[in-house]
Parts: sequence; structure tokens; C-alpha cells
Amino acid sequence: MDNLKNASEVFNNTFDLSEYFESVTASSIKSKLIQTIDDGKIPLIFLLGEPGVGKTYMLNMIKENYIMKKRVLFSNEPFSTPESLLYFLLKNQSISKELSITELKELAISVFSQEENIIIIDEAQLLSDNVLEYIRILSDTGYFNFIISMHKDEGLEILNLQHFASRTHLAMNLEKLTINEILNYIHAQLFRNSMGNFVEYFTLKEIKQINLYADGNFRQMKQILKHIFSIMNYANENAKIGFDRVNKCVITMSAIDLGIIDA
Repeated sequence: MDNLKNASEVFNNTFDLSEYFESVTASSIKSKLIQTIDDGKIPLIFLLGEPGVGKTYMLNMIKENYIMKKRVLFSNEPFSTPESLLYFLLKNQSISKELSITELKELAISVFSQEENIIIIDEAQLLSDNVLEYIRILSDTGYFNFIISMHKDEGLEILNLQHFASRTHLAMNLEKLTINEILNYIHAQLFRNSMGNFVEYFTLKEIKQINLYADGNFRQMKQILKHIFSIMNYANENAKIGFDRVNKCVITMSAIDLGIIDA
């Protein structure tokens, strides 16, 4: 099967919004995010979830949805100080000299009070307590609208802190994929890429075995699928009988290749 290699590339872990698969919870969260942003009444939104469940995809979808309507800033780099956060917010402004944090804050308020905005910060569990507190301070002004993505455990811990719990905010948790959602995703991707001949390889039996190692993780699932097709391609090219179809052995070999389990 000459297109086994191509099938492997379908599940590359590259970022492509057109390939994003919305689970039931993701679809619900996306709708709620858009409604909340449009209402403009909640300046601090937390998107929580385990690593790999699709938080970054969700944030990029929001970015693309609003980039022509609002001032949208996106960062996945941790800010070391409140000053570095403020300089990020003012990156499109001409600043000729080093400013104090008070001057930077006043300038940021002057700029952001004039235009509707969304400030998206991914991997925010890496931010220091000082920066998180300053985000809270900026959101209190009513001029800045933050969407902050965090790993679930760290996010829940931060939200329980008094200075966040007492402020107007919205927290949403992006759940892992279910067995049926994984099955639907794989079938949809194969049909979308004119590879429907491989759909019969993936029944609920195979999906349950894949999810034994993926554990509902969108990113890890894609990596496993990529390796499954790579193994089948090698087996096909080298006449390795028994490894040219999706089965428990091929799925397990994929998990071993990825270091999910030991050989």
C-alpha cells in the first residue's frame, strides 16, 4: 500500500487549525468562550486541561476568530516580571526610553482603553506569582481581557487563591477525548485525506487499545497513529507478515517507540 507513508503524515503533530477535532466538551467550551468574549463582562478567563488535550488549538481558534475584530495578542512564552508583561502588551508602541512600571502601566491603560482587546497567554502555569498577580491587577482595571491557559492542577491551585477567587472570572476545563470521539476523529481524518480504505483498520477494539496508551490525550493519540502507520509502512515494504495491519502488537510497538511503555 503505497499511501501508508502518506497516512502517517496525516497524523503529524504539526499545528493546523483545519485539522482540529472538536470533542463534545471542546465544542461546548468554544461556544461559551465566544459568548463570554462577545458579552465583554468577564475580563479574566481560565482555560484548564491536562497537557495535550487541545488547549493551544482552542486558543488559536479564538485568535483567528477575533483577529480582524479586536486587538489580539498571543504569547506562549513565560514572562519573568510584570515589566516584561507590560512591554509585551506595548510591543507595537514606540517607546524611546526605559519606563518605570507605573509609567508602563499608565501607557498600557491609555492604549488598551481605546480598543477592544483579547490577551491570550498559553502555558501560564510557567508564570511567576508576581506576574499572575499583576495580570489580576490589570484585569481589575476593566481595560484588559485575558484568556489564560494552564495545566489543570496548577490552574485549580491558583484559582483557589483568595485574590483570584474573589474576582470576576470564568474557569473552564477541557476534558480528555472519549473512545467514540477518538474513533470519529480517526475516521474523519482518513476520509478527509482520501484514505477511506484504512477506516476498516480502526474499530472500537483497536481504539480501546490505542487509548490504553493515549489516555484521551489528543497530542499523544496523534503521535501513536503516526507511528502505527510508519510501522505498517515498514512492514509492507519489507514483507513483514502480521505487522501490516492495525493490531495489538503494532499498537504496542508504537507505544514502545514513543517511550510510553518500556520494551
